[in-house]
Amino acid sequence: MSVLGFERNNFTFFVGSTYQPNEPYSLVKRKVGSNSTLPKITRVCSRDETFELYSRISITLDCGGDNVLALQSASYQESTDTLHVVVKTPDHFEVCTYSMTTVNEKFEATWNICQDTDYHAADDCKFERNTTVWDAKNMLNCWIYTHATNSHPTPCSKYGGSESLRYDNCQLSAYGAGSYNFGWLENYKKIPGTVEAIFPTVFDIAMNLIPTPEAYFLSGLDKQENRVIRISRSAASRPANIVWQVLTQPQSDFAITQSSDKAVLLSNGSQIVLAKITCHDLYPSCHNLADGGFNDPMGCAWCAKSGDERSIEQNKKDCFPSVKGKCPPNLKQTIINHNSTQLNIWGQNLTNLQKPYISLCNDICRVTHHDFNHLECKMEADTKIDRGCQNISLMGQLGDNMQFPIEIRLDSIKSEESVATGDDSETGKKSNTKLYRVIGATIAVLVVILLIAGFLWFIRDKLKAVLQYRRTKQTSSYNTSTEGSANLNRFNGFNMTRIDDPSRDHDLYESTYYSMIPQEYQIPYDELELGRQLGKGYYGDVHLGTYNRRYDPIQVACKMIRPEGRARDFFNEAKIMTKFDSDRVLKLIGVAYKHSYSPIVVTEYMHNGDLVNYLRDESNRPTLRLLLKFATQIAEGMEHIQSRNYIHRDLAARNCMLDKNLDVKVADFGLCRPVDPETMEYEATGRDTSMPVRWMAIESLTDEAYNKKSDVWAYGVLTWELMTRGSLPYGSQKDVHEIKNLLKNRYRLPIPEYCPPSLYQRVMIACWHANPQDRPSFTQIQYVIKEITDDLERSQNSNLYTHYERVSSTTNGNAMERCTIPETSASNINGGYSIANGRESF
Repeated sequence: MSVLGFERNNFTFFVGSTYQPNEPYSLVKRKVGSNSTLPKITRVCSRDETFELYSRISITLDCGGDNVLALQSASYQESTDTLHVVVKTPDHFEVCTYSMTTVNEKFEATWNICQDTDYHAADDCKFERNTTVWDAKNMLNCWIYTHATNSHPTPCSKYGGSESLRYDNCQLSAYGAGSYNFGWLENYKKIPGTVEAIFPTVFDIAMNLIPTPEAYFLSGLDKQENRVIRISRSAASRPANIVWQVLTQPQSDFAITQSSDKAVLLSNGSQIVLAKITCHDLYPSCHNLADGGFNDPMGCAWCAKSGDERSIEQNKKDCFPSVKGKCPPNLKQTIINHNSTQLNIWGQNLTNLQKPYISLCNDICRVTHHDFNHLECKMEADTKIDRGCQNISLMGQLGDNMQFPIEIRLDSIKSEESVATGDDSETGKKSNTKLYRVIGATIAVLVVILLIAGFLWFIRDKLKAVLQYRRTKQTSSYNTSTEGSANLNRFNGFNMTRIDDPSRDHDLYESTYYSMIPQEYQIPYDELELGRQLGKGYYGDVHLGTYNRRYDPIQVACKMIRPEGRARDFFNEAKIMTKFDSDRVLKLIGVAYKHSYSPIVVTEYMHNGDLVNYLRDESNRPTLRLLLKFATQIAEGMEHIQSRNYIHRDLAARNCMLDKNLDVKVADFGLCRPVDPETMEYEATGRDTSMPVRWMAIESLTDEAYNKKSDVWAYGVLTWELMTRGSLPYGSQKDVHEIKNLLKNRYRLPIPEYCPPSLYQRVMIACWHANPQDRPSFTQIQYVIKEITDDLERSQNSNLYTHYERVSSTTNGNAMERCTIPETSASNINGGYSIANGRESF
């Protein structure tokens, strides 16, 4: 079975293993020996024209001794001219390397040994039936056999049998047919390999091996799952460390390959994921480092600086404090007792901190109890905790950091009175009166009743929330209706829709996609609480939520992937949002992910919902001045997006959000894509995604071409939405082909009833020019809108601040203005176009 083939210096090489007899021992024992698995490398001259490919030579490889079960994977690294192989033994895997210069010398020596051996000398191997004698007498030819004869086994001898002629291994066709065509050689004298790694049997079959300067990436398959691991290189005397791994379900077409020195690509046939080889990208949390990352040869450590927690390379000195070997404890609650003599800390991983003590200004609190989630300290006699102390730290040895400080913030410290119920221990008095006993018993009964009622109410509301989440599938954007808002259903993040829920066809690479999200955007799953559904984005349902970040809970919007959604696109939308940083673009708070649960994209909460619903709501009374402000802010947001070399491809009023101050932000990046830096275009690779036809530019409809000016076209349609207060472009028309034909014939949307003509001519019509190069940029659009606004301030000031009426759908929703755009004149954003009178229904 061959696992690798490659070309090198006019030769083709194959690497694999076969289950066959060992011919030297068969010759010695004069009988065919038992079969065994032999890892080998085979070389064939690329110019060989013989029918049987007689230039073929195989040499056995040594990696792990004689107990090899199979050579399962191999990789040739051209830059170092090195062959890397993975062999499986009964109890572990081994990785060995071979210099191809040395290997090729062995092939040349194998051929030359046989050419120096005549047919009669080959018989000496049959008389000296002892392999140690062969080595002692330098009878190297006895280890080499030919498969070009029916006799078996046959030690090699000179090709062609001629005393005067000597053939080059790549010129055997010159000899022609004959009885001494002793080619197709196999050398059983093993080439020793250098053991680079020994690691446990973590899967049944090793598949793809990717060598990097410091470690190996290896994919494997067993009955339960695919697994990709990263293995550190180590000496043969000690096991290697598996420092990183990702799991998927088994697929026969799963593969990995190296894209650069600092990245590998993972593919399952239909999807490709890039994994950057950096501490920050491979180990997004300290938990990942503790699972093996601390042993990564890159020297990864954890930056524990408050607010800047991340994985770093240890040799970088841009973080203090940092730690390697252990993760810092996670402090949940600190409680001071009633008489200020004792401090109790609750959390996780507290035992990671060795020799702990607590420093309180100038005092030391001595630790009296220390386990995984609880640490207790007591002050010395006659000493109390100074509650006004501003400098409280938990100190101790953590990993390689001998004095690791953990700040205990004052606002996280609670008094015993605030967490306990009515302990009057300070007075030291006990009341045994009948009245106190009756009151105490009554309170206890009431507490029990309230707890039971509260529990039942919680279960009822939680069940309603889950059922409501699964039922609600109708809203196309944020819905800010207050109906049901008084009954905010919260449930803990660990109770979200599970990934393995049969209602969702989940992606096997979700953990890999999540690891590609920058660490500063990764949110702990259990710090989110979800409430009512707000609406739907392109890839997921959106809920109101609370992000209980440390010391500063905030209200957020939480998008959860739909059952039919694709995780790759869902995570990609979040990753794209990390590229933007503008007040006019919806801000990504982070992404929460937990294995077997639905991933959540968390954004800032926009109190006034989406723009199109705001425009259509008759109770809202926007002015023309406000609508022009919206248009300017959207142009600002799009200018920022395009400055990062992205195009939105779904710019519409429904995808713009309004905050509590009625400032607008561009949102919903499900169709957003990067453009080629040179062509400034994006080439669509398929038709599997629904596209917003009514907002699409003519070149996108006809040629599936997308560029920055395609977004400008959509902006013209969005401006038309603003001026019609949310009318549907092209009304009830649904036939994409008819829309396409009308646009090709220079038909455009009509001027809205109350729209300033200058805005229609200088912005909308300019955005809808058939030639993308003649459309304005978003920077130009902002300038023109300011000019129009200034002109209206001077000439029609009262109209700017008058309630802007919503136009009738009959006037603007079901009609097209016949805009005869001159075929020979270019667009002029400072001028305009002559508009033909009349309208045509379509």
